[in-house]
Amino acid sequence: MLDLTGQTGTVKRHITQAASPAASGPTLADLRAHVAARTDLSAKTRDRYLTAIDKVGDRLNQPLVMIPAELALVEHRFPLTGFDPAHWSTDDAYTLFRRRLQAALREFLGVHAEQARLRAMEDDWTRLIAAVTPLTKGRVGQGARWHPMKLAGLKAFALVARAEGWQPRDLDLDRARQLDTLFQGNKRDANRRTLRRLDELRQFPELMPRLPPRPIGFTPEARVPLLVPLAPHWEDQIGAWVEAVTKSGWDPFSQTFADDHQGHAHVMRSALRTTLRIAVGQGLLSSDAEDLKPLLADDEAICAIAGEMFARRMRSKRDGHLEPRTARKYLKALNQLRGHLGIDTTLLGQVLANNKDAREGKKADRRMTPKNRAFCESLIDKRPIRKSFLTSFQLLRAEAEGMLECARLEERALTGQERARVRMLGASACFAAIEIGGAPIRVENAMQLTCIGEDAQIRLPKSGKKPIKVLIPAELTKNKAEIEFPIRANAYGCHDTILWYVSVIRPLFPHAAASPYLFPAVTRPGAPLNADYFGAQFSTLMRTVVNLPMTPHQMRHGQTSLLLDRHPNEIEVIAKRIDDTPGTLRQYYGWLNALKLVERGQDLLVGLMHE
Repeated sequence: MLDLTGQTGTVKRHITQAASPAASGPTLADLRAHVAARTDLSAKTRDRYLTAIDKVGDRLNQPLVMIPAELALVEHRFPLTGFDPAHWSTDDAYTLFRRRLQAALREFLGVHAEQARLRAMEDDWTRLIAAVTPLTKGRVGQGARWHPMKLAGLKAFALVARAEGWQPRDLDLDRARQLDTLFQGNKRDANRRTLRRLDELRQFPELMPRLPPRPIGFTPEARVPLLVPLAPHWEDQIGAWVEAVTKSGWDPFSQTFADDHQGHAHVMRSALRTTLRIAVGQGLLSSDAEDLKPLLADDEAICAIAGEMFARRMRSKRDGHLEPRTARKYLKALNQLRGHLGIDTTLLGQVLANNKDAREGKKADRRMTPKNRAFCESLIDKRPIRKSFLTSFQLLRAEAEGMLECARLEERALTGQERARVRMLGASACFAAIEIGGAPIRVENAMQLTCIGEDAQIRLPKSGKKPIKVLIPAELTKNKAEIEFPIRANAYGCHDTILWYVSVIRPLFPHAAASPYLFPAVTRPGAPLNADYFGAQFSTLMRTVVNLPMTPHQMRHGQTSLLLDRHPNEIEVIAKRIDDTPGTLRQYYGWLNALKLVERGQDLLVGLMHE
């Protein structure tokens, strides 16, 4: 292992962005003093660095002397996707602040100097890079056999490997996994790409003597340990139990169940699989057990499993993290199944009623998450954020139209990357227009909207000004209630944006002509756009184009909060708009009324002071 200690402590810790902050060491107050004393910076650059450092104290609401000067601070507290419009005007302003803070920290911690020393080393990495360089010469896609940007990534990765004392032939899957635990954010992603590209280089025979003896194989599946598969007969038993509990009302004529609670079935299967894996791990269940019912009937074993579920709130996602609300949901499903099997449910019922973690989970299940509440509060309190939210479809559409117009003026076709971006901008604009101009439907239902056929769920008018009609059958909705609404033409352009998407953007999807879906999949003919993929793309575009970080589901929360804040007496209308009940609105959005009551109480007291 190379010695990477420097005057500010262990520099290697900052290069690898270790997750845990130092208990003692330099603070941001020390960093500020250091930057203020630097003579190698212009006055403007120095002031910008100092402003960025001061901004950290303001955001964390702590004096600088209490904040450790560590690069981990940037990745953990100010990640690349951490833009908050309540504190920065745009995503670009946030990323600029982030870069300035990182630059000041890296120089102060000696990272730049250490990276220069590592870069100057002559070793096997030097020789590998020299051998790869000729492959990148020439035009990309023509003469170059390997992309130059991949070479740049390899050079950056060489510094990381040298810091660990590893040469190219030392790398294997175990070391790749070890390295993955040391990094966060973009740097971890860059390392992952380069580890895969080292395997790519094996296609060039002349490089084989300089590469690891065997492929590293650092695939997504290799990064995250797979869950231990359950025995097939256990899966069969689980499947039979879940079907018996979640399906009812058999119709001999249609050969289907009238009531099929698929969402609950998914939760119950997850609960049982988690239960069995915990039981095997704790030695409560033999891996060759034939029948699972004795385990479910063992109160002592079930209590141990419940304790493990609640304890997982302290774990990372990689290690099986469970929120208290999820653990409680799993245990409720488990107790429901025990009741179905004729097992006494009293003891687990007491756990659910009296355990502090279970109670915390129950409270969390009955209220909006802190993140969603903060989003809604920002919409209500700040007019610019509210305007961005309500006109998001216009901003997304304008970005797409700008790219199309640029290509038209240059008299060229869109590149593959431009085409992909325009598609997602248009799809996101259309989705937002449906949500704002029509009604906030769930993203899963939106992606499944059909626009072709006699039973099309979204019907486009022959005349441009007639309403667009949306009808989603009850069996496809979460609440098993039919959703029907028109989208009328008005001055704000929701109606027009949907028609623009259909005529201009939808044909850019490869299989659109033969797809019945409004949002066709890119790679799978006849399939709708994947809801999870769209959600991730939508969130990115809302953050970078609209300057409003949000998820598709927050369209629902945002509209409801704005309407309830402005029209608290129209709760029946608002509940119908989001396909929910007034009781649910009072439960999840009750904080709005509570704040208004507190403010009213303050006004009354001020009135007494005026008397």
